Amino acid sequence: MKRWVNTFLNYVVKDRRTPEKNRERVGQNLMLLAVFLFFIFIINFIIIIGTDSKFGVSLSKGAKDVYQSTVTVQAKRGTIYDRNGNPIAEDSTTYSVYAIVSKSYKSVSGKKLYVQSSQFDTVAEIFKEQLGMEKSYVLEQLKQKNVFQVSFGTKGTGLNYSTMSAIKEALEKAKIEGVAFTTSPGRMYKNGSFASHFIGFAQLQEDKNGNNFLVGTTGMEASLNDILSGTDGKVTYEKDKNGNILLGTETTVKQAVNGQDVYTTLSEPLQTYLESQMDVFQGEANGKYASATVVNAKTGEILATTQRPTYNPSTLEGYNKDNLHTWDNPLYQSTYEPGSPMKVMTLASAIDFGVFNPNEGISTVDGITVADTTINDWNVNEGQTGGYMTLAQGFAFSSNVAMTTLEQKMGADKWLNYLSSKFRFGYPTRFGMGGESGGILTGDNEVTTAMTSFGQGISVTQVQMLRAFSAISNNGNMLEPQFISKLVDTNNGTSRVASAEVVGNPVSTEAASQTRDYMVTVGTDPQFGTLYSKTYGPIIQVGNYSVAVKSGTAEISAEDGSGYIEGGQTNYILSVVAMVPSDDPSFIMYVTLQQPEHFMVTYWQDVINPVLEYAMQIEESLIAPVTTDGAGETAYSLPNLIGKSPGEAAVTLRQNLVHPIILGTGSKISKVSQKAGTNITANEQVLILTNKLSEVPDMYGWNKEIVQRFSKWTGIKISFKGSETGKVIKQSVDVGTDISKVKKITITLGD
Repeated sequence: MKRWVNTFLNYVVKDRRTPEKNRERVGQNLMLLAVFLFFIFIINFIIIIGTDSKFGVSLSKGAKDVYQSTVTVQAKRGTIYDRNGNPIAEDSTTYSVYAIVSKSYKSVSGKKLYVQSSQFDTVAEIFKEQLGMEKSYVLEQLKQKNVFQVSFGTKGTGLNYSTMSAIKEALEKAKIEGVAFTTSPGRMYKNGSFASHFIGFAQLQEDKNGNNFLVGTTGMEASLNDILSGTDGKVTYEKDKNGNILLGTETTVKQAVNGQDVYTTLSEPLQTYLESQMDVFQGEANGKYASATVVNAKTGEILATTQRPTYNPSTLEGYNKDNLHTWDNPLYQSTYEPGSPMKVMTLASAIDFGVFNPNEGISTVDGITVADTTINDWNVNEGQTGGYMTLAQGFAFSSNVAMTTLEQKMGADKWLNYLSSKFRFGYPTRFGMGGESGGILTGDNEVTTAMTSFGQGISVTQVQMLRAFSAISNNGNMLEPQFISKLVDTNNGTSRVASAEVVGNPVSTEAASQTRDYMVTVGTDPQFGTLYSKTYGPIIQVGNYSVAVKSGTAEISAEDGSGYIEGGQTNYILSVVAMVPSDDPSFIMYVTLQQPEHFMVTYWQDVINPVLEYAMQIEESLIAPVTTDGAGETAYSLPNLIGKSPGEAAVTLRQNLVHPIILGTGSKISKVSQKAGTNITANEQVLILTNKLSEVPDMYGWNKEIVQRFSKWTGIKISFKGSETGKVIKQSVDVGTDISKVKKITITLGD
């Protein structure tokens, strides 16, 4: 160690100079150091100017962060209206309550701005009264340690203005500081329980930047979320040196695009009345499920629809599985065996095929044997004696034997052709709502096929039944169910207006008309009519109008697939379809009731009769055409559909009021009649070919251009007759024919 000290001292003193020389040398060294540092600064400055960065950090961005602030401008979610412009779901402001509990939060003068421990009980009492919170929960939140503020869960969020104001007033009266509210976008459903499953609701979600936005969770709100939601914009503001935003300095970076408004086909007056009458009906029967839907018989528009149990989308009261039993919407997501209302389609098909003789007698004493199974009537199954009747009387009596007789006369293949290819059971309607079920139609068993003639051995959705009923009410023309009457783009004032979509012609005008006449006897025949009471007369009465009706009682399949639920007198699905007036229906109403605790046939009078009477009274408002807005039609660019699912494509197109025509049953789209990016006008037909086409489609309602495109794709020669333009009213080859055996089809065009 001593050696190193000596070496250092020798180095220090070896070049010792006078003080003047030392000062001169220090000055020279400082000058050289200054020149070196100057060059380092110049080089660094050049690098900064040239790259706009330092240590990998963008300097311009950093300056903007200090002196600019970018704010997200939320797009307005589109409003959902009824057909006449009455709002059903619209944007609103909601509030969330929080409480500051940190004792450090005081004013400059030392005033306590937090909730004091002595005030906890009072706050808990106010929250219990206004929000329904448990006092113990509120106290638990308020007593948290080492936090600045606390929140109060789901019951403390989504508050409306009146609730927020009531809480503030109570707190001010108690002289409590420290409780405040944050605001968020919300959704208001002013009608409460109003087609709740169908409309659905939207809820707040938070993105990665902490911005809150509304997203459709269920029903129409979810299915039409892309149409309703719009696109958020961005605005920048300048800030002062203290970080405060300078008002008046905003610059729009990206314009917000508001969501489109959706005008539904629902009628607020009719829907409200249906809700009240369903309360009466369900109050009497107390079914596990009950549902009712009213449809415009000439357009397929859904005018009112509801179900029980239901819930309030504003408060979500009742929105739990214990109350609803299922999350599915019974209109289009739940499947069931329809029972006797299917006999309407059986009779119409038999008349159309020419095998129905109304005066032909049958015996129901010993039933009818198909393969190794004997099919009996409902009264025989209940221990009563069978009898003799005509086929016409058998329909009024809802005879399984009569319907099976007609199925046997048609033959299994022909009957399945009506069910599958013409009425399109077994496939989703794709009417525009997501998550739709398709039901089951197998046709792989002789007995099961025979049972489908009276609505067992087949599963359907209500919307499939309504589509099929429309062919009977509309003289053979089957209509796609619709729930959108108009889309309005509020950004530019343009709109798209819907028109009726014909999706087939399963039976002739004569067959449909005669079927309705026989349906009238169900409610008027004193001896055989299942909806005629010897005490009350016709059960279904709508003023002085003649009503075409059909009732049904269907067994319920066991969940384990072992057969049908047994035990008890109410393990059935009861249903009624009614069309009024019977000679030229304006409305179809379909009501179902599953597993009621109590039931009398007269219960139908409390929901069907008054609702249809009211519909007839306000018929003018229900059939009035939708008005177009003056700024023209909203453009819709056809997306690229090649390789996509045809079902999903059909749903998307119908949501944008385009009429898709799907060819085949394949899982992927191989060809589309219009190129991606083409502007498609409202109600324009778009032909879509899937990767599996085995049957001749129902071309009824196609325009000439679509038929010609079909000819080009399939190689089938098409010859036209009738008018030069117009749409297909007849085709020479029957629907469902093996397309590989068809070389030529003659098409008749008409108005």
